[in-house]
Amino acid sequence: MAQVADLPGAAHLELAGGVAYLDPEPALLEAMLAGWVRQQQTRFLNENGTIKRRVSLVRRLVEFTGTYPWEWAPADGEAFIAHLQSPGRAHPIAMSTGRGYETTLALFME
Repeated sequence: MAQVADLPGAAHLELAGGVAYLDPEPALLEAMLAGWVRQQQTRFLNENGTIKRRVSLVRRLVEFTGTYPWEWAPADGEAFIAHLQSPGRAHPIAMSTGRGYETTLALFME
């Protein structure tokens, strides 16, 4: 049986105990994001800047893929970045922006 670690920011620490969620996936996503926000706050990152942008990026990838982070494969992130840098878009992202997004998503997935 897998053990659950009580690491700061762990999703299970964010979820209310003894509650049966009618739709557990969105609740788990919100718990994951809340834990990640707390981890970033303890590193004194700017909540209205860095943290907000990072959480927004994760939400954009959830929307783009139609899946949750625990269902993602590397190809999902690659498809997302490729979509954002597509020349057919009104404002394709720059290479540096794409690399920053990749770094942010890697940090989240850790």
